[in-house]
Amino acid sequence: MGTGGSGRRRVILEVPEAWFANPSDGDRHRMFYTSTLAALAELGLLIDPVWLPRGAERAPRPGADRSDLIISFHSYGDAAGNLLRCKESYIPPFYSLDPMGYACFSQLATQPELFQAAIAAKDQGAATRFRETLSQDLRRHNRSKYPQPDPLDAPEEAGYIFVPLQVLNDSVAKGAFLDPGEALLTVIRAASARGLRTVIKRHPRCTSARMARLLEDLSRRPQVAVSTRSIHRLIEGAALVVGANSGVLFEALVQGKPVVSYAASDFAPVTQQVRNHADLARAIAAPAPPDTGWRDRFLFWYLTDYCLRADDVPAIRRRIAAALDRTDAGHDATDLRRPGYQRGLYLYSLIDRIKRRFF
Repeated sequence: MGTGGSGRRRVILEVPEAWFANPSDGDRHRMFYTSTLAALAELGLLIDPVWLPRGAERAPRPGADRSDLIISFHSYGDAAGNLLRCKESYIPPFYSLDPMGYACFSQLATQPELFQAAIAAKDQGAATRFRETLSQDLRRHNRSKYPQPDPLDAPEEAGYIFVPLQVLNDSVAKGAFLDPGEALLTVIRAASARGLRTVIKRHPRCTSARMARLLEDLSRRPQVAVSTRSIHRLIEGAALVVGANSGVLFEALVQGKPVVSYAASDFAPVTQQVRNHADLARAIAAPAPPDTGWRDRFLFWYLTDYCLRADDVPAIRRRIAAALDRTDAGHDATDLRRPGYQRGLYLYSLIDRIKRRFF
C-alpha cells in the first residue's frame, strides 16, 4: 500500500478555488467540497491538495499511476481506474462523477450502452413521480443553474420553438455537429414553415460579438423573438425545445417537453438527436421524441444513481469507497511531484485561455 509511512491511503484532491469565489454558484461548490472532505475524513484517507486554475479541463492528470485515487474537478480525458472526475450537473445541487469527464466527454455520452440495464431497471412509477415532483419544485422556486428573472412576468404566447443558446467557446461546443448560427437559421426556417415563431434566449455569459450581431438581425423578423425571460417560463410555453447540448435542454426534459438536439451529450438518448441540417428541419416539421417512459427512467437514474447531491456525505463516501475498491493499494503517493502536477494544470489553463480569447 502507498502509505508514505502513515498506514493510510492517499487521495489527490483538486481544489477549484476560483469556482468557490463565484457569486452565482460558489456556495454549491463549497458545499460539495465540504461534503467531500467529510467523506474523505470518515474513510480515514490522507489528502494531497492541488490548486486548480480555470481552463485546465483537458490537462492530463499525471498522478493517475502514482496515487490511490485522484478526485478531479471540471476535467475530461481518458479513463483511469483511480480517477474520478466531478462537475456540477445541469440541476443544482447535483454533481456528476464519471471516469472520463462531463457532458459530451463523459463515459455516459461515449459508451451509453454500459448503462442501459441500470436505467431499464428503474421503476416506471417512481421515475415519473420523481420527474414531476422535481419539475414542480424547479418552477415554484425559479431554480436553475444560473439566476433567472422574475417568473411572474407575462409569458410568451404559447406554441413556439424555443432555442436556448450557449457560450460559443465553451468546452462542450466541441460536441456540436452543426454550427450554432447556421443551425439557428435552419430552425427559424423550419418553424416558419409550420407557422410557428422561434423564441431565442442568449446564454447569460455569452460575450460573442458575432452572436450579438446575428441576434440583432434576427430580432427584426416578425417570426423571431429574442427573450430575456426566465427559462422556466420559456420552456413552459414551448411546443418544442431545440439546441446543441445546453443544460436548458436537460431542464426541458425534466419539464416534460420534447427536445431536439444537434450535439453529443450525456442525455442524448432521451432527445431526438440530429447530425445534419436536413434532419434538423425534418425533426422540427414532425417531431419524433423518444418514449416518455424511457425519458423518465433515464432522468430518475441520472440524478439519483449517476449523480449525487452536494450535501449527501454518505453517498459521496460510498462513491469514493467504491472507486478505491477498484484500485490497487500499492501506489506510493510520495513519488507524486505535486509542483509538477500543478504546473501542468496552469500551462494548459494558459494555453486554453489564449485560444478562447483570440480564436
